[in-house]
Amino acid sequence: MTGLPLPRYAALRSDEVNMRAGPGRRFPILWVYHRRGMPMRIEREFDVWRLVEDSTGQKGWIQQATLAGGRDFLVPGEPPGDEAPLEIKLDKNGNKEQASGHMDTRVVETLPTPADAKSVTGGVVMHSMASNDAPAVAVLKPGSVGSVKECAAGSEWCKVSVKNYTGWVPRSAIWGVDAEEVISPS
Repeated sequence: MTGLPLPRYAALRSDEVNMRAGPGRRFPILWVYHRRGMPMRIEREFDVWRLVEDSTGQKGWIQQATLAGGRDFLVPGEPPGDEAPLEIKLDKNGNKEQASGHMDTRVVETLPTPADAKSVTGGVVMHSMASNDAPAVAVLKPGSVGSVKECAAGSEWCKVSVKNYTGWVPRSAIWGVDAEEVISPS
């Protein structure tokens, strides 16, 4: 037991993390996550295992070594179809390997004009300041993962960064930060 408050958030440390049915390697794997930086909500601790919940409500046990303490967020919803398919790789027996990697490089768009923000289905507009009237920096498509930099007490906005973009998004539009949670600037 860490003594840290529960519930709390952590992020996946690598591109391949197993979620199990119970707190131990003897329990079956429920899911294999392929998203480094994807936030998970930690609900319980047992030895080196954490009972977590993902953004879809799926719960299971993940080993603590595969979680990082940084504050990351996810734009909820189904990621858009890949514009460029991932390369198919074969293992030594000629079988197709499961694809893994980061999707966040494909889910951020720059905006030639503010009107373009409305054309991105399910997109979250990142603004230069904490206001809907502030200029748009980028649109975060569903499935985008990034870092939370700041969420002030009582504020409806959080400062975030994704790739080389930094700006403000509505707190209610991202998963990985509770409604009244305060995240101080780092």
